Amino acid sequence: MVKVKKQKIRVRNKNSIFQGKRPMDPKAIFKFLIGLIVLAILGLGLVRLKYMFVDSDHFLIQGVDVKIYDESGALRNLSLKDLGDEGIIGANIFFVDLSAIKDQIEANHPEYKRVVVKRVLPNMLTVEGILRRAVAQIRSDRYYPVDREGVLLPDVVNFPMPDIPIITGLGTNLAKISKTKLSKYEEQNLQNAISLINEIETNDKLKKYRLKLVDITDPGNLTFFLEAINVEIKIGNSDFRDRFNVLATVMDQLGQDINNFKYIDLRFEDPIMGPK
Repeated sequence: MVKVKKQKIRVRNKNSIFQGKRPMDPKAIFKFLIGLIVLAILGLGLVRLKYMFVDSDHFLIQGVDVKIYDESGALRNLSLKDLGDEGIIGANIFFVDLSAIKDQIEANHPEYKRVVVKRVLPNMLTVEGILRRAVAQIRSDRYYPVDREGVLLPDVVNFPMPDIPIITGLGTNLAKISKTKLSKYEEQNLQNAISLINEIETNDKLKKYRLKLVDITDPGNLTFFLEAINVEIKIGNSDFRDRFNVLATVMDQLGQDINNFKYIDLRFEDPIMGPK
């Protein structure tokens, strides 16, 4: 006889199927609503900020104050028109590229250095810079002024300027190239000439003489002439300070007899004087 095992059947509570779901906490609902309100306020604030800073005419550039100082600190007030670019008038002051404006000014005006462009809220820009000073003039097809850093300046003239020395022998027609683009070789030769000019200007023993012309035709042997002294002075391309001190001693010793010589060669330990 087979025994049938009786199994007790448990009746499942209908509510148990909803046991995993809990009713929403009123505090959570409140926090959610507060979050929505905060986001809405922030959204409205951003819209207002956009109107204030982007769409409002209050921050559109009305003018540019340009101040250029010379090396002695004297001020030259210029207008944006003098700089050749009025396109930024009416632009939003927060979106103009100050670096691009600076680069454009320096490209259009190589005679300015250390240019700084600043925002002055709500609607002005300021431009400040220093005016380069010509320390020499390069003789090419015309006469090109150049500053102490070797930057060619725009005031080109047909005749030599009387107060600054002439640099000759560069070997390049400056009218046929960009004024700011010399070859490395030409830049080095020009810098040698400028170094010579700097040294002679700061030599107390030679201050009574004015430099007239520097010839850089031979880069290994720069030569120059002093005002009112028709003697070629050969100095090489280095040790300018020491050689100028030797020159000062030689000139003091020769006195008025210096014009009896064709050249003075300072490239050796003892100076060589060639008679006419």
